[in-house]
Amino acid sequence: MSAKILIVDDEQGIREQVTRWLNYEGYKTEQAANAKEALALIRKMNFNVALLDLKLPDMDGFALLEKVHQEYPDICVIILTGFGDEDSPAKARAAGAFDFFAKPIHFEGLIHRIDTAINQFRTERENYYKREEEKRQFQFENIVGQSEAMQRVLDLIQKIAATEETILIQGESGTGKELVAGAIHYNSLRRQNPLIIADCAGLSETLAESELFGHEKGAFTGAYARKIGKFERAHQTTLLVDEIGELSPHLQLKFLRFLQEKTFERLGGTEHIEVDVRIIAATNANLPETVNQNRFRQDLFHRLNRVVITVPPLRERRADVPLLISHFIKKYNRRNAKSIKDISKSALELLEKYYYPGNVRELENIIATAILLEDGEVIKPETIRTRLVQPAAHLQPDYRNLDYREAKRIFEKAYLTQLLEQTQGNISKAARMAQLDRTHLRHKMKELGMSARDNGDSIE
Repeated sequence: MSAKILIVDDEQGIREQVTRWLNYEGYKTEQAANAKEALALIRKMNFNVALLDLKLPDMDGFALLEKVHQEYPDICVIILTGFGDEDSPAKARAAGAFDFFAKPIHFEGLIHRIDTAINQFRTERENYYKREEEKRQFQFENIVGQSEAMQRVLDLIQKIAATEETILIQGESGTGKELVAGAIHYNSLRRQNPLIIADCAGLSETLAESELFGHEKGAFTGAYARKIGKFERAHQTTLLVDEIGELSPHLQLKFLRFLQEKTFERLGGTEHIEVDVRIIAATNANLPETVNQNRFRQDLFHRLNRVVITVPPLRERRADVPLLISHFIKKYNRRNAKSIKDISKSALELLEKYYYPGNVRELENIIATAILLEDGEVIKPETIRTRLVQPAAHLQPDYRNLDYREAKRIFEKAYLTQLLEQTQGNISKAARMAQLDRTHLRHKMKELGMSARDNGDSIE
């Protein structure tokens, strides 16, 4: 769909000439001879671009520019003027203009600048709305919970958000660690820039180092160009390092050095790069236990352990289940244009008694699916029952009727099924929790006829 452009100029000849040029290029146009006409058109039509002369008979051009920028921020304003001084372009951009074009107007130059402005402005606005959506997503009200455990979490967030302290967030998969990290960032002094997230789960040492610190051309096979890592991208903002417990010893040391010196080197590089980054680390591992097992550096653990937020599993905050259900019904009603009003008492009782191996993320998925599948206005038990994973104990037969080999096979499959549910199908995490070698676990799963569903982890 072609862009619609408003031409605001008190000279009729210029308006008509620019209109002919733009119509020839396929743009739709409207004309206004003064500010009053321009505002009347803007109120009733959607314009992509406004070409604005600074000298108008009824209002100063800068005043109109500021009004349009404040009240209609989705309109890209380009100044066209034969007046002004050398400070005018900077002044116009400070007031909200996207570009400044001096008269006399040259056709090819104007068309090129309009095309460029439309594309760049669209990208900037998309990024702006993405950042605003992130801010809304991570607002305190989205951390739902009236339980004592969650109130402690919220109180701690409010106390430490505005500081520059490094934070460690720990909790099981699906408890909402990323939501907590976002709430900290978007209530901090760095909130004008987006939260940068680096997920270390399942990456080789080389890929994890490249993801975090970047790499130089030729640093490893396939490194055809320099890559900027998450630490550099997070300059003057916050970096969430998710699953920090999975970092190799080499990367743990490099991470510790950054926390101490605020500098790092790209993979394959020698230059010391200094950045201003606030670190939030997250893990679902028991870090003290991994320290005791010599899989995590004790000095790094102590450096991270100064401010710790522990997000409780949902089974320890069952009082929050009805609130979360209400929150997710509203969320997915809006997203899917549905009008589910409530959940039935019997369905609510099912969810209040459930043990949630996948925590809040699992409850959200259950409600999201129910919103899609429910035909009536109230979520019924049969809509959600098949989504609930039964505890392994309920699935086990009477072992007295089985020989040892078959009983062992059933137990192993039930045990590994629960581990994989808890880790969202991630074999690496499940192997660590079971204290098994990953290759051995994959072999055992294949032997039991199991497969991993998430994260691209397959045993075929």
